[in-house]
Amino acid sequence: MTKREEFAAKARSWIGTKKGSAAHSQIVADYNKACDKGRRGSTSSLWCAMFVGAVAQETGNVLKDGIGVPVDYSCGKGPHSLIEKAKAAGIWVENDAYNPIIGDIVIYDWDDNGKGDDTSGHDHTGIVTIGTTGGSSSFTVTEGNRKDQVLDRSMQVNGRYIRGFITPRFVDEIEPPKPQPEPQPQPAPAPEPVKNNYKVKTNGSPLALRAAPNAKSACLAWMPNSKPGKPTLVTVTGTSGSWSRTTYKGLNGWAFSKWLAKV
Repeated sequence: MTKREEFAAKARSWIGTKKGSAAHSQIVADYNKACDKGRRGSTSSLWCAMFVGAVAQETGNVLKDGIGVPVDYSCGKGPHSLIEKAKAAGIWVENDAYNPIIGDIVIYDWDDNGKGDDTSGHDHTGIVTIGTTGGSSSFTVTEGNRKDQVLDRSMQVNGRYIRGFITPRFVDEIEPPKPQPEPQPQPAPAPEPVKNNYKVKTNGSPLALRAAPNAKSACLAWMPNSKPGKPTLVTVTGTSGSWSRTTYKGLNGWAFSKWLAKV
């Protein structure tokens, strides 16, 4: 059962409740739990709007953060009234031709002449417990304080005495926010490559790659002098005095720094 259906079913469960009965006292008590401070009612108060508030309280549908049913003892008088709260929540429809659904709330104006949309009166209210379905233009409203009891009323879309409708948003009609993917840890930026590329640049002779940083150590390879468009590339990873630790074609050794030029 949806929250709308629960709301309507609770209203219908009180059909036949008479003013002055224990059930009427319960309606007043439920309303007083839900109303704003200073807006309490009593068993001697007019109780059509209090009935709507009591049903909202019993079903956990009191208006909060734009979701649920507004609660007050007045249909339309003052900023706390049902109409004004509904307007503030964006759930007020001032259109006699609106097709109400189960769980909506109708506000009546007994001075309505039936021509156009009534925009001023607010005399009575009730909960739509059977909405317009299957193309039907009739709907049923369950009302407190109708002939001093809770009774049904049959109404027609665009009928006389309709001031407007409160169209609550129920919590199960609100699409839950889509879960957001958890942020993934970002890999640390790769360190910038060490700029250690060099080329052999001699006076034309090959350059010796030696086993140690001195001219008397063994020669591991001869590195030809670079030519235009054909450089002899090496990698330098450190220095010792006038010598550079050099890698050439997979061989690690030492070359005289004077004959190496940065690429």
